[in-house]
Amino acid sequence: MKKINVILCAAAVMALSAGCGNKNNFTVNGTVSDPALNGEKVYLHNLYAEDGAAVDSCVIADGRFTLTGSAEEAWMGVLSGEKTSLRMALVVEPGTIAMADDSIGGTPLNDRLREYNHACDISALTDEMEQQMAVYYGTNDAAERAAAERVLDSLDALGMKQVLDASWALYNEQHDNVLALHAMQAIVNMGEFSYSEFDSIVRSAAPMVASHKSVQAKLNQLRAIEQTSVGKHYTDIQGVDGKLSDLIDGRLALVDFYASWCGPCRFEIRDNLVPLWKKYQSKGLVIVGLNVWERGDRAAREAAHQKVMAELGITYPQLVDSTRTATETYGVRGIPQIMLIGPDGTILARDLRGEAIEEAIVKALGK
Repeated sequence: MKKINVILCAAAVMALSAGCGNKNNFTVNGTVSDPALNGEKVYLHNLYAEDGAAVDSCVIADGRFTLTGSAEEAWMGVLSGEKTSLRMALVVEPGTIAMADDSIGGTPLNDRLREYNHACDISALTDEMEQQMAVYYGTNDAAERAAAERVLDSLDALGMKQVLDASWALYNEQHDNVLALHAMQAIVNMGEFSYSEFDSIVRSAAPMVASHKSVQAKLNQLRAIEQTSVGKHYTDIQGVDGKLSDLIDGRLALVDFYASWCGPCRFEIRDNLVPLWKKYQSKGLVIVGLNVWERGDRAAREAAHQKVMAELGITYPQLVDSTRTATETYGVRGIPQIMLIGPDGTILARDLRGEAIEEAIVKALGK
């Protein structure tokens, strides 16, 4: 994917309203290296605005652009192309901002943003991950797929640590401005916390960080995970044709949150859940496929669900989330999410994958 740096053109009224000598004036200067982009329309958005509407736009011409305006307070902008995959962040703040060759600088916060972007560059790891993804999706051998997944998990962990280290350094340094909020987005997306740990972070954060919708959403998610953690009683879910409790109460139950389009979900079903259903059904185990996050309208979701059942030979009970809130209830961050629930309704295990699924079943049946 070719990355492109451009400079925005502001509407003339912005330049006029800024006034001469205003200490809040900003100018963004830059160049476009790809001549094919001449004539391309680009948009400037406030990255963290609620409505997401474009603040301004212009057409690239002759490879050079200038954006001028006034910013009483620094805000995080993002530049996006009309027809290309262009997406680049900048801090809109007083001064002259320079953008060129995937780099940004010229003002204090943009200089620091450039350093942060460099520290977060995991392109080398991404190349390795793409190779392993090809193995993961290209093999029908479960053992080979599991080996590729372990490598992927390791590379993913390295990349997340690199980005999180850089993000915490930026957050702790800036703390109460747009760069602190920008760093917190990565922390929210990649960080692993208990509810109490993240609640403590939010309580000490600056208001602009603590009140942001992504931070509050993370807090709600972690609260849901805590309320449905191992040792807690499961929370019922309303499905299209009944409730989860109708299918599992009084039995050892393996509940699989999945979607038809999810590759890892399909592999778990084919390699583990279907065989485990045949093996342990007569010993008291019930497996429930909890269909979530299907795409499209109700008819499309139902069609996708029926198709995946036929393709993978699913014969164990199914529950289709009718309210589309099941994953919120359990704080599910990704699928497949496979959990084991005891006959008394106690959650015995979460985040089960691969061989660990059968190990948890055997342990529960042996009690």
